[in-house]
Amino acid sequence: MDGRTILAQAQKQEAGAAGGFSWFGASKQDKLEQAIDLYSQAANAFRTTGQGSEAGAAFEKAAALSKSINEPNDAANYLTEAFKSYKKTNPADAARTLNQAIEHYALTNVRRAATHKQTLAELLEADGATKPQAIKEYEKAGEWFSNDNAEALANKCYIKAADLSAEIGDYHRAINHYERIAEVSVNNSLMKWSVKDYLFKAALCHLATKDIVACKRALEGQYPALEPAFNPPAMEALFLKNLLECVENGDPQNFFNNVMQYKERYPLDNWKLDILAKTQKGIEEAGEDLT
Repeated sequence: MDGRTILAQAQKQEAGAAGGFSWFGASKQDKLEQAIDLYSQAANAFRTTGQGSEAGAAFEKAAALSKSINEPNDAANYLTEAFKSYKKTNPADAARTLNQAIEHYALTNVRRAATHKQTLAELLEADGATKPQAIKEYEKAGEWFSNDNAEALANKCYIKAADLSAEIGDYHRAINHYERIAEVSVNNSLMKWSVKDYLFKAALCHLATKDIVACKRALEGQYPALEPAFNPPAMEALFLKNLLECVENGDPQNFFNNVMQYKERYPLDNWKLDILAKTQKGIEEAGEDLT
């Protein structure tokens, strides 16, 4: 049976429930439960034929009726299904319905709420215009995972928040996340292997701010105390020291040369190259302002 036929049955059943009390036949509660089931069936029928918007709307109806008969868990589950239906074609509706589900889970199941927050952040991350909101959602997801003693999951969210913060130029926010995660990871046998990368990213963000004093404080004291790779003659330490000198001296060409030389021996992913390119551009623009 196609979705529209089932939807019409669901609407008829819902209208019948509005008639109120009856001495004979199904009660209002029974009729609403039957309507909910039909809306769910209609939604799944729409979904199998690729009609995401129609499926999402039907799941929302099932959620609203579930809430009306005091079944909040069912309502949240239907809202989650609505999110899945809307996700590909209606991102705004997807975010809205998932947020509604999260409001319920935040009171009843923190781990599930955190997982959905992370999913919401991933949805918002895909659109450059909503990246700032994605950062906030990742941070909230990290907070909730941490409250549920899921530190590895929390750190994963905080790292995403840091990466996105740096991408949009909020370098101090990124630095705070990287440094805090490095500090809590350094004595963790499973997480300590990532400390070098966290601090390396934080160092690149420091360079991007062009705050020479703060960058020297980090590279000469704070980071070497946490990770040996930031002690000379380690390559990371020498590389960052050379870059800092280029920033301090306003020398974009040597900055570029140092990056290329390092890149020949050590891989730099696209995120790191993007931050380095922005820093070089900042040095060039600062030089132009002086001429």
